[in-house]
Amino acid sequence: MTTPDDAETKVKVKDIMNAAQIHLVVATLLVTVTFAAGFTLPGGFESDHDSPNKGMAILTKKSAFCAFVVTDAIAFVCSAGAVFSYFVMAANHRPKTAKELRVLMDIYRVATILQFLSMFAVVIAFITGLYATLSHSVGLANTVCAIGCLSFFIYVLVFYLIKRGMDEET
Repeated sequence: MTTPDDAETKVKVKDIMNAAQIHLVVATLLVTVTFAAGFTLPGGFESDHDSPNKGMAILTKKSAFCAFVVTDAIAFVCSAGAVFSYFVMAANHRPKTAKELRVLMDIYRVATILQFLSMFAVVIAFITGLYATLSHSVGLANTVCAIGCLSFFIYVLVFYLIKRGMDEET
């Protein structure tokens, strides 16, 4: 078991903390975007002064809109959880024991997983939000869905390349 005083471990901790800083920027951007999307909903709000639904979202009865709201909330919560995790990492950036080092590594893994989940959810929110507002033009709505789904193929390709690179090293 490596100790926090080990030179190799110090380099590893430094590398993780540097990566965490970049991840924190991405997570913060996603929190900001998903927060804003939650208040500037696709389709807008009912503005008729005489309507009993004044101020309510117009597209609430559309399933694509409901999917947008749910996935936007998932993306927000996952990104906020990642931001919190990175702040906790910053507070424990110099582990003094093997146990503290293990905790730091575990928090980094959790934050990374939350960030991946957020990125998946924000893409789904984007696709469903556009679909909800473009549903009157089925061809365009379906085209947007198909293009948006390309991001998942890109994610799979990147993970495949990482795995292949790791397998070649061993």
